[in-house]
Amino acid sequence: MNPHLSNCLLGGTLGDSIGLPAEGIPAKRIARLWPGPLRQRFLFGCGMVSDDTEHAVMTALSLAKHGADPERFARDLARRLRWWFAGIPAGIGLGTARSILKLWCAISPARSGVGSAGNGPMMRAAVIGVHFADDETSRRTFTDASTRITHSDPRAAEAARMIAAAAALACKGTDTAAILDQLELLVESSEIKMRFPQLREALATQCEIGTFADPFSRKPGFVSGFAPDSAAVALFAWLRHRGDFRATLESVVKAGGDTDTVAFIAGSLAGIETGPEDMPADWLAGIRDWPIHPSSIQRMGTTDPPCYPVWPLSLIRNFCFLIIVLFHGFRRLVPPY
Repeated sequence: MNPHLSNCLLGGTLGDSIGLPAEGIPAKRIARLWPGPLRQRFLFGCGMVSDDTEHAVMTALSLAKHGADPERFARDLARRLRWWFAGIPAGIGLGTARSILKLWCAISPARSGVGSAGNGPMMRAAVIGVHFADDETSRRTFTDASTRITHSDPRAAEAARMIAAAAALACKGTDTAAILDQLELLVESSEIKMRFPQLREALATQCEIGTFADPFSRKPGFVSGFAPDSAAVALFAWLRHRGDFRATLESVVKAGGDTDTVAFIAGSLAGIETGPEDMPADWLAGIRDWPIHPSSIQRMGTTDPPCYPVWPLSLIRNFCFLIIVLFHGFRRLVPPY
C-alpha cells in the first residue's frame, strides 16, 4: 500500500470535514461564530464528509482498477460518478451536476464536461498526483481524463494539473523553492499568471492568508470556488505552514468562502507530508460518517478496499446529510453576523 495515498486522503478528509460547517461564510463572521480553535462541529461535535472526499475516493478506486489505461479509468470513474449522483448528494456544483446528467444521457466521458472553471477536477487531482508521482506523462494524461468528465474550461484543467504536480512533489519532499519553479512551468491562463507572482511574494513575506487572497478574491474574506482562486489559496496555505497540518487547515477555513473544498485540497497536500500520527487526533476521532471514514480510507490500496458509491443506501445517508445542511442554513439566519 502506498502510504502517501492514505495520508493524502486522510488529510483531505479532515480538511473537508473541518471546513464544511463554514462553507459559504465570510471570514469575519467565521471569526465571530467560532473564535477559538477549530474543531469538528458539523453535528454535535462530530464531522462528516462532502463531495470533495467522495470524488477523491472514487478516483483512487478507479486508479486501483485501471491505473494503466486512461480510457478505462475515465469510463470507470464516470460510472462511479453516475451512481454517486443517483444518491442525490447535497451541495453538488452546478457544473458537475450538468456533466453527470450528460453521462446519464450516454455522452462519452471524453465529451461530457461543461464549460466551467469550478473546483471539481481539483478534488480528484491530488490522488492522481500521488499515484503517478514518478511519471509526469501519465500524471497529466490521467488528470486531463478526469477533468474532461466534468469540466471543459482550460482553467479547470490547468488548476488540476498544478495540484496533481504539487502532490507528486510533496511525495518526494521537494523544497518549496523548487516546487514553485516546477509549478510555474504549468501556468497558462492569465488568471494564474497574475496570481503566481503574488504567491511568491506572499510566501517570501510570510503574510497572513487574507492579505494574500483578498486582492484577487471576488470580495474580501471570501475565497471563491473559481479554480484559479482556490488553487492559489490552497497552495499558499500548504507552503506557508508547511509541516504544521493544523495551522494549514485553520488558516484556510478562517479565510472564508469555499472552505470545505479549499481546505480539502490544502489538507490533501499537507497530509502527504504529515501522516496520521501528526494530524490532530481529536479531528480524526470526530469524523462520524458512512461509508467513508478514516478506517475505510486506510484500507485503500489493500486487498479489501472500501466499496463506493453504495447505492441505494447512499440515498439514506445523503438524506440525513441534507437535513444537517439545512439546519446549518437556518442557523446562519441568527446572530452573530
